[in-house]
Amino acid sequence: MKTLKTIIANYGYITQPELDELVEHFPSIRVVIQWGCMQRERLEAWRAVERIKQIESAEIDYVRSVWFWSQDLDKLKEALHIAN
Repeated sequence: MKTLKTIIANYGYITQPELDELVEHFPSIRVVIQWGCMQRERLEAWRAVERIKQIESAEIDYVRSVWFWSQDLDKLKEALHIAN
């Protein structure tokens, strides 16, 4: 719960440790990966971790940021009763 509140406080941006915790507790929650050059991808958290490892280990691209899609963030705020 603390991790979700931290992510919400950061306007939906997710750090690597937070992403790892999301995978542990909410593996099906969808996140957006913004790459350095490639187009953005919206994947489940568990798939995002695997995709990041795959792309970065092959030195194809790098991750600029990971975040919740704004509509998902709004729904999460609503579910947790957090005001805008």
